[in-house]
Amino acid sequence: MRKIACLFFVTIFLLSCPFYVNASTNTFTRTRDNLLVSDDIDVSDDNIDYILSTPAVDASEKIYDFADLLTDEEEKKLYDDVMDFIDISDLDLAIVTVSSYQKSCIPETCSRVYAEDFYDYNDFGTDSSHSGILFLVDMLNREIYICTTGKAEEIYTESRVDRILNAIYLDFSQADYANGITKFMTILENYDTIGVSSLNDSRYEIKEDGTVVREFPYLIVFGIPLLITAIVMGIMIYKNKIVRKATSSREYLDKESLKMNVVSDRLISTHTSATPIYQSSSSGGSHSGSSGRSHGGGGRHF
Repeated sequence: MRKIACLFFVTIFLLSCPFYVNASTNTFTRTRDNLLVSDDIDVSDDNIDYILSTPAVDASEKIYDFADLLTDEEEKKLYDDVMDFIDISDLDLAIVTVSSYQKSCIPETCSRVYAEDFYDYNDFGTDSSHSGILFLVDMLNREIYICTTGKAEEIYTESRVDRILNAIYLDFSQADYANGITKFMTILENYDTIGVSSLNDSRYEIKEDGTVVREFPYLIVFGIPLLITAIVMGIMIYKNKIVRKATSSREYLDKESLKMNVVSDRLISTHTSATPIYQSSSSGGSHSGSSGRSHGGGGRHF
């Protein structure tokens, strides 16, 4: 009887404890008869192969660590942070890491195409515009990519995406993936608080911890008053300056002793060398994915 009672209490205890399941293993199989896409996706010969080669996942899990870059504890922490961001911003958010593809693609566009297809064909988004963000860590091409959709395109513009990538790509170069993703999410939250991009964006600076702060206007507060003061003082000094007539040195010059030689340079030949500049960013801006939906964003190699 005691054994039964102990077993009962142990079972109740285990059932009451929350467990986190590694999201990277929860995938489903797409077939031509069951593509596992939402009804508003227009399926055609042009995109059906893209659909079949895109992993099918549960959109509620949010963290998809296919490249196994995160520990279970890190995934759990990031999942909680993602859910907090979704509640605050009313935007969807997914974090994906990948080390291989099921489809062939052009290296320059692999990350972008994968991110957009993963987002579209797994039905992410919080409204009729499918508003949200997908952050991809592509270990195959060594690239991080931010895909924006719907309202997220208005807040996370191309210039803001570029600033975000500048702020986080070194973390991924140093294999500090969890910190890089955490910093990325901190920046997202700060920009969401600031709101839609404006002309004042250039006055904001991203700190090392990911916080976005407005730079102190030193030029306005100190520079302009100092300039005005300098001008006023210059005018006053000029008005009170006593000008004395100076004696010319020309009368002491022996004109016969001055000789001038004319020297001319002739161009014999030219040589021009060119050094290529490595472009580390993927193309951004608004465009349509294989599903036909509009996306923004951009990427950076690390």
